[in-house]
Amino acid sequence: MFVGVACFIGYLLIGVKYALILGIIIAVTNVIPYLGPYLGAAPAVLIAFLDSPGKAVVTVIVILVVQQIDGNVISPLIIGKRLNTHPLTIILLLIGAGSFGGILGMIFAVPVYALLKAITLNIVRLVQLRQRSRKEQHLNV
Repeated sequence: MFVGVACFIGYLLIGVKYALILGIIIAVTNVIPYLGPYLGAAPAVLIAFLDSPGKAVVTVIVILVVQQIDGNVISPLIIGKRLNTHPLTIILLLIGAGSFGGILGMIFAVPVYALLKAITLNIVRLVQLRQRSRKEQHLNV
């Protein structure tokens, strides 16, 4: 949603025709992994290019800036809140996984982290329950 609204505003500011429709297109296609941002950007760049090549370059810059803000600020904040994890943790996790495993590492980093975190928290809870149970048994004896 952020990408669509931000691109719409950017398109309006630089004078790209059909800014609202193009903003909706990029918002919808942005949810498609990997290819979505490119599919959504293509119509806007093409329409801007038909107006002037310089406007097409500025349109590409607007899209790149919006995508960077979304990918490096907005998404980590949202994912961090969902996983109850600090956004910096998500960013560092993606950087580390990217350096070790490339794109594949970045794809699997957050889901694997979430799975390991859930398993670890459940193990900690089980250990705490067992300790409480043992204390209660000792008190009852």
